[in-house]
Amino acid sequence: MMKKNQIVASLTMLLVSGSLLAQTVLTVNGNKIDSSDIERRAKNLQINSQGQIQDSPQVRQYVTNELITETLVAQEAKRLKLDKTETYKQAEAEALKEIKAKGLDKEKNFKQNWADLQNHFLMMAYANHIISTEKIDPNAVQKEYTDYQKRYQGSDEVQLGEILTNDAKQAEAALKDLNGKKSFVETMKKYSIDEEVKAAGGIVPEYVPLVDLKESNEQIYQAVADLNKGQHSKKAVSANNLHLILYVNDKRQIQVPTFEEMKPHIEQRLREEQISRAVDELSAKAKIEPAQ
Repeated sequence: MMKKNQIVASLTMLLVSGSLLAQTVLTVNGNKIDSSDIERRAKNLQINSQGQIQDSPQVRQYVTNELITETLVAQEAKRLKLDKTETYKQAEAEALKEIKAKGLDKEKNFKQNWADLQNHFLMMAYANHIISTEKIDPNAVQKEYTDYQKRYQGSDEVQLGEILTNDAKQAEAALKDLNGKKSFVETMKKYSIDEEVKAAGGIVPEYVPLVDLKESNEQIYQAVADLNKGQHSKKAVSANNLHLILYVNDKRQIQVPTFEEMKPHIEQRLREEQISRAVDELSAKAKIEPAQ
């Protein structure tokens, strides 16, 4: 039996060409996934992105993975008879009533859209089943909070301004202006090529904990770690013909929330991990095969 990622990789180049028309491309525990399903989902993804996502092998792979997961979860939900519960039946009935009230049941794609919605309800029912049958360990919640507290207590976070240029001489000129006491905003407007950040006044709104920055980007961390509010990096951080000058717009000590404040968020993340593990187990046991 081929693994899921191997199957997907072998199919995506064929799928993106559009050479398959409503043809079964793989089966998931015997359930068929057709090329038309992938085509439809890929088009919907592009439409909903308002042109930000274009068709590609990567998009088809993402959609195929999504369909495989959806099929596995729907199968398991039915095996557990979750579609026979009153909660599921009520959700389905209310949705159908609303659809009919809007006349959407008369549309030509209603049958397919309704099947998609039913699968959505099955996935929700399965997630709720996992949450209700696998209780969150209070000790795990406490450990998560303690680890978070140890990591951030007493450390700083920074709000950074950025001047980005693709010309080393421009970066040097920007540093010269800053060293000459010209304002960061004035200098940023003159030299930066990052229009999105420029529109925000050169300041990235989010604060970044220095301990996170050290792990994610050592170069930027070294450039700003010892700076105080209102100071800029002594030299540009350069990579891939881009040059970044950093400015500390604000620097403050991280205020770690209380356990009670963080508890709901930790529990939610642990629930999401439970569901993810359950789906991974379904995938590991599944028989996923390319069509003959």
